[in-house]
Amino acid sequence: MGFQHLIVLSLGEEPYEMKKLTPIFCGLAFLCMGLFTLSGQDSVKGNLSVQKRTLMNKFEPDYVPSVAERIALKQSRLAHQFRIKKILDTLDISNVRKRRLLKELKRNPFSDIIFETITKEVSPVTEKRN
Repeated sequence: MGFQHLIVLSLGEEPYEMKKLTPIFCGLAFLCMGLFTLSGQDSVKGNLSVQKRTLMNKFEPDYVPSVAERIALKQSRLAHQFRIKKILDTLDISNVRKRRLLKELKRNPFSDIIFETITKEVSPVTEKRN
């Protein structure tokens, strides 16, 4: 082995080859990058504030419903789901189909599939009464 392939580093008595030093230098570089990243996370950002109004609310205030209106809409939707669930429970259909319709009710309370099923099942009953 010539002097070109051997780097002598005086860390005691033994000389170290380049192949043995590469993982050490990579480890030190990785450690330094980690320390710089951690110190960057501790820095305090400038003036942070929370916006009370969104951009949409600023330019179209009537487009987005207020909190009270959203709560009222949610309560009416839940009441509608409860009524439809009661109707589905009274229908004479198979349990598999009933479970599928209840799953659809949770996914989309105003589904056409549910309304079509209800009208198909309820229509013969009303025709018999007439």
